[in-house]
Amino acid sequence: MKVLWYLSFADGNYPWCADGLLPIDSERYLHLAQAIEDAGFYGAMIATWPNDPLVSAAYVASHTRRIKLLVACYARMTPPKLLAQQMLTFDKLSSGRLLVNLINGRDNIMRAYGITTAHAERYSLGIDYWRKFCFSYKQGAQSWFPNTPLVLEPVSPGGVQLWGTGDSPAGLAHTAELADVYLTMMREAKVIGPKFALASAAAAAHGRQFTDLGVLASVLVRETQAQALDAFYAMFEITGAQDLAAKVNETIVRRTAGRQDLSTFEAPDAQRHGWLDRLRHGQLPSLESLRLEGHLFAGITAWSTLDVFGTGSSAAYFVGDGSQIAEQIRGYQSAFNLSALVLSAWPLIEEAKNTARWLLPYLGAANE
Repeated sequence: MKVLWYLSFADGNYPWCADGLLPIDSERYLHLAQAIEDAGFYGAMIATWPNDPLVSAAYVASHTRRIKLLVACYARMTPPKLLAQQMLTFDKLSSGRLLVNLINGRDNIMRAYGITTAHAERYSLGIDYWRKFCFSYKQGAQSWFPNTPLVLEPVSPGGVQLWGTGDSPAGLAHTAELADVYLTMMREAKVIGPKFALASAAAAAHGRQFTDLGVLASVLVRETQAQALDAFYAMFEITGAQDLAAKVNETIVRRTAGRQDLSTFEAPDAQRHGWLDRLRHGQLPSLESLRLEGHLFAGITAWSTLDVFGTGSSAAYFVGDGSQIAEQIRGYQSAFNLSALVLSAWPLIEEAKNTARWLLPYLGAANE
């Protein structure tokens, strides 16, 4: 099992709360990277906001020696040959620790950079972009000066490893043609299993096979289950019903383009309807109502509030002691070949250490 930890400027006890977000601190960011390495994680996923991920990864690479660095890269923002030169340089100086996370981006993000292409067309154009990138990367970078015939060869002749996601037909086609590793947001087995099967079948149609199938999830692991559940529900209690309702309302308005809000939105299932009903009455959802299955719960993350849609960005948490969480993960591994985890919890440094102490030993996690 390859286990990566989240490396982000969005840090703090509860960074989604007004007083829970820490200011950007280069020393803490570096401390987090070193904690991920010292804890034995396979690598770090470099988050994209508000920083440039490649610059952030270069800073981290110069202060670490082992961890892989999964760097988010948006298609078509940089000429593919130039991006290949940047990645060749990074990979050479980091001794081959680069992994590339293929990003096509939400409409609002892409518009900020002047890219107004529709969602499906972005994926189609992305395939061409990443093919050109891969070609240029494998060709290496040559010096423009005849007196110094230097060539920057790729560390791996097969090219840099590409990680990607995709739930829509266009996104799935994009990932199936390009990616070595398929990633999706963690959800219940009845959702994840078919997603992995569909992605694997799409890759097979192109004569390809993913090296890994992975999920992005959060985790709160403690020495005992009771301690973990207390730590998990504390995020709801500290956020409070009023603020949580406001955040859920904001998400509904954004994702429905203003057509619905908290008062009018119809949840896709009874469980999510129950969460909304409680919030409408000024109450938090109960702890047990947040359980998705086993030790997997619906929570809150720095990028996503309580998942009332059941699609798109999730905020699912594994909650329990190490043996409980590991048993559930091994069940997913046996059922649908899960082999990579990108984990997070806040504060990032402290929870990375908790996860390394109480969970990684049970997973037999790979760190090379």
